[in-house]
Amino acid sequence: MADIRIYYSFRSPYSRLGLHVVERAGLEVELIPFTGPPDDVAFNDPTANKLKLAYSRLDVGRMTMRMGLPIMPPNPFDVDLTPSYKAAIAADADGHGMAYALAVSDARWGDGKNISEIDVLKECAENIGWDAGAVEKAQSAISVGKKMKQHRALIKEDGVFGVPFGVMGDSKYWGHDRFDLLVEKAKSTAV
Repeated sequence: MADIRIYYSFRSPYSRLGLHVVERAGLEVELIPFTGPPDDVAFNDPTANKLKLAYSRLDVGRMTMRMGLPIMPPNPFDVDLTPSYKAAIAADADGHGMAYALAVSDARWGDGKNISEIDVLKECAENIGWDAGAVEKAQSAISVGKKMKQHRALIKEDGVFGVPFGVMGDSKYWGHDRFDLLVEKAKSTAV
């Protein structure tokens, strides 16, 4: 199958849906936590637009139910996502990337949990059969810090401005509703 990069954020309920689309399709992908747009690009926070926020609340609910997933908005909403991203990078290095990304996304958007708490992240690790102790180790691991820098370079190189965002060759796909197109293209190019 073609090389595919998927950028996601645990802040976004749409990223959760995109991860589920990719996982259900059985695609092998490189997962990259989206830590913000390139340094020279402003971040337009979708929650700052009250009309978009009201629409998103309706849309996320219907799209989540359409995929047969539970939904419970996280409380609190704005948390430090860095610990979850560091753990996700370590999980990926250990061969548990997609399972862990889904577990954390589901904990946040399906169970309403605060994923900035290390105990919640450890619980996610245990739920997928990954070493919960690796969550704490990831927080100060030099290899994780290096990988985060590599990811920042890829975010800039690929021109990622929001999530979920997929890149396959020269083709780009923004939004979980475009991931069906990504899946179609990936399956049609598979040998």
